[in-house]
Amino acid sequence: MLETLAISESEYTYIWQELHRQQMVFHPTLAPAGRFNSQVFFRSLETKPFSLFIDRNILSSLLQFCKEGHIQSAEAKRIGVLMTWSRLCGIDISAGLAVRERASQRHSQSSALLELQKFFDVFDQYPLQMWFQVATGRMNKIPQITFSGKVAYGISVDYSDPGDHYEMAVASLLHLVWLYRNNDAAPLEKIRDFYLWLYDNLLISEYLLVYAAMLFTNQSKIKAPKRANSNSLKAIISGCENQAWDISYLTNWSTLYSEPERYDKEFLFATNDNLLKLIFINTNGPYRLNGVLFSVLPKREYNQIIELIQEKQNVRVKPDFGANPSAYFRALIEAETDRLLSLPGIEAT
Repeated sequence: MLETLAISESEYTYIWQELHRQQMVFHPTLAPAGRFNSQVFFRSLETKPFSLFIDRNILSSLLQFCKEGHIQSAEAKRIGVLMTWSRLCGIDISAGLAVRERASQRHSQSSALLELQKFFDVFDQYPLQMWFQVATGRMNKIPQITFSGKVAYGISVDYSDPGDHYEMAVASLLHLVWLYRNNDAAPLEKIRDFYLWLYDNLLISEYLLVYAAMLFTNQSKIKAPKRANSNSLKAIISGCENQAWDISYLTNWSTLYSEPERYDKEFLFATNDNLLKLIFINTNGPYRLNGVLFSVLPKREYNQIIELIQEKQNVRVKPDFGANPSAYFRALIEAETDRLLSLPGIEAT
């Protein structure tokens, strides 16, 4: 449906300023810090259309807002800005990754198709003008939606399957927590161990390495997975599984933006998760992982870890995941779970 919105130049500028102020839409080259250069943005948009992935928190807020007609005012405004900006720019919003997070936790494809249709219903029932009023704070309540109750059709994706990226992230975070709890190891030792573990067992994720480097060196606002210091193995696993979804948003998305020539769209990502923002911004800074390591380690230690990475990368052979990669990843998760269980005071409950 073609929509038009008559707004002043100052109102149009306001939408862009709010989007940038909230730093919620990212791209590794167009918006590495959550802010676009407008000339570069529109030049890119003329080349190919954009698609915007949203995370679980944004999808949940959007559906709650529409269902109840109100949410906390700052969150309502955030949703209004995102919906207005994307539709003004002709950018499609995709909820696929966010839907998969919930559906795979429930092991339910039917719940995914129901939620996906609710997402589609939102675009069918609410006009751009309303979202603009919400974005500018002129409205903080909206008409409650009547969801169709149907399920999305023509969908070939199995949303009940969490996917390889999620399973790799779970295994990685379990190992990260095991290192994090080792108070006898220095930060450099932990970073080196984590890199070598990834090197030996999985695909090497720059996002995970940046996160580990910042966490092990106690950088401001960088938090371990929830309940990482718990004595309950079950609680530790739950925290790692929760954070694995955040990491897998970035790694799944990276497979699309890293090979733009393969796709007829450019892919953006929206989140309001502060830790996720910090991981993305630092990974996509001017010097990427190298720059992060230089900033968090003494020069001598920085030189040591860079030398190790360069040496290993020169002879890198990707691990063989076999005919059933998911089975390989689950076995690795089990091994890391057992490793955590061996720590003093950890209980299986």
